[in-house]
Amino acid sequence: MHTSSDTTLYRIGIDGGGTKTLVRVFDAENRELAHATGPGSALRNGAVQAWAAVMQGIEQAFTSIDMAVPPLSQLAVGMGVAGFNVTQWAADFRTLAPAFHTLRLANDAITTLLGAHQGQSGAIVAVGTGTIGVALSADGQQRIVGGWGFPSGDEGSGAWIGLQAINHVQHSLDGRADGGPMSAAIIRFCRDVANRDTNFSDGAQVLDWLSQADQAAYARLARIVVNEAHHDTAAQRILRDAAAAVALHISALDPQQQLPLALCGGLGATLKDYFPPALQQRIVPAQADSAHGALQLLSVQTPAFSSE
Repeated sequence: MHTSSDTTLYRIGIDGGGTKTLVRVFDAENRELAHATGPGSALRNGAVQAWAAVMQGIEQAFTSIDMAVPPLSQLAVGMGVAGFNVTQWAADFRTLAPAFHTLRLANDAITTLLGAHQGQSGAIVAVGTGTIGVALSADGQQRIVGGWGFPSGDEGSGAWIGLQAINHVQHSLDGRADGGPMSAAIIRFCRDVANRDTNFSDGAQVLDWLSQADQAAYARLARIVVNEAHHDTAAQRILRDAAAAVALHISALDPQQQLPLALCGGLGATLKDYFPPALQQRIVPAQADSAHGALQLLSVQTPAFSSE
């Protein structure tokens, strides 16, 4: 049973993504004590829902080590959160922030970069629910590519892949494209989500799903695309197109190809296989994840990472 004294300060790194929230709890000596994963906390769904997901994750992390959540005054929190680059969303999120001992906030792409290269110069493209690239040069200059949001941006992301996939399903149902294993699997998925029986037509199942789908819902379809790509040409085409879109992010991010490049996010490893060999060879493993990177916000002082 873990206990805490009134003077204990716990350091918490949080990755608030569109699909999930990852919380890592460390002691004052930077030793990891616990971690937990829960629902997404992207700001597009509102500050109230985002903070609810964050606090749920913090509670689950402490519960996993048989410990009640300490007083908020004992928690120093660094968090990278999707959507923090939208001024109003960021302001709303700050306004509702709990009374932590310390709170440092940044866009989740920044914390992904900090984690991947341990605060050193480098570049990342994060491919998850959305897509964004960030580079930090040796002189402290920062460059951001993408991150415009779904559906107008986020090319190559999970949500973008899901959008292409459901569009293909619609075409196949109309007879404008051939169906296949991916289309059949997505129709089954739509039926299961809507909890409809087989008396409803395939088109009705898809329309029911579309009527409720948000960015995270589209991103969930990406896993079906990946799973079916080994025997479905439409799925293969979508993943090739996604990889090409991510490659454009990389080219714009570091035209001189001088920075170490990490491909991060849940879909990064999958899309890497669709890159040309020369681009694959440029990619280095991320040294740590975005939650570890968020912890660095508590000590990073450079203007590029200002989070006040």
